[in-house]
Amino acid sequence: MPDVTVEVEVYCAGCGTGLCNDTESTFTHNRHRPCFRVQPCERCLQDARQKGFQEGHDKAREEAREEAADGE
Repeated sequence: MPDVTVEVEVYCAGCGTGLCNDTESTFTHNRHRPCFRVQPCERCLQDARQKGFQEGHDKAREEAREEAADGE
């Protein structure tokens, strides 16, 4: 199979951050076909962590309110 050189640019679908430095070309494990491996965007990861933290905090606060109301 002939080698082909392709230049691609990779951007985060969530925020548009360029991910070219976080992308590597490799081969699939099963079929040994060319593919790209892209590391998640750090900005979107941080946003997801914050969202999860806030949702957990809100849920715990609501559960504490319910427990306090049941104890009255």
